[in-house]
Amino acid sequence: MKLTAIASLIVTGIGATVIATSAPASAASFSFQNITGEDTVGDAFANNFLLDVTDGGSNTVLFKFSNQASGSEVGQSLKQVAFSVDPTKSGLLSNMALNVNNIGTVDFEIKNQNLSQSNNISGWDGTTFGADTKGGNDNAVQGAESLGIKFNANFNDVIAALNARTLMVGIHVGSLPQGASDSYFNAVPTPIKSVPEPATIAALGLFAVGALKFTTKKHKTIV
Repeated sequence: MKLTAIASLIVTGIGATVIATSAPASAASFSFQNITGEDTVGDAFANNFLLDVTDGGSNTVLFKFSNQASGSEVGQSLKQVAFSVDPTKSGLLSNMALNVNNIGTVDFEIKNQNLSQSNNISGWDGTTFGADTKGGNDNAVQGAESLGIKFNANFNDVIAALNARTLMVGIHVGSLPQGASDSYFNAVPTPIKSVPEPATIAALGLFAVGALKFTTKKHKTIV
């Protein structure tokens, strides 16, 4: 068998083993949608905001709120985040930690007030908990910025609750055209994606280089 073929088989086999035995990082992305029954100037901008829910390991889950507004819309600011949990799922989320891996001058504080317009969201629980911007608009989530909120929670249980609408997430956005503000809540999530951990990718590269060197040395004396 040729040297390159042997190296290829070794690298392929080792690589497959590394990928198969490594735990993937899981995440789901959510867009936001308008709240029916309200007609405001903000309805056109729901798609400027995105929520990523990521398995942080050790029974932690990270909610990342991103503002993707750009150009003339970059000043739009996410000022409030609210979580609605069905009473039957009261233990789903615990130990909320704010400002985790924020991007930009974002700073939020715990503030448990209900979401504006949430009376028009079917199934929304009035005992909402969440957070508001700390120190005014400058610390809100503006264009290209993001807010991270971490909970102690089981990732699969959180995703199941979001799918079943026993957990819902709302946001309140200000600085819209004509000085308007509006509220949105999460739409149905995109399918969960599995991404290899960075350590897995690095290990795969090291195995490939090592296997190639070993094979080359092993067959150096062959005539």
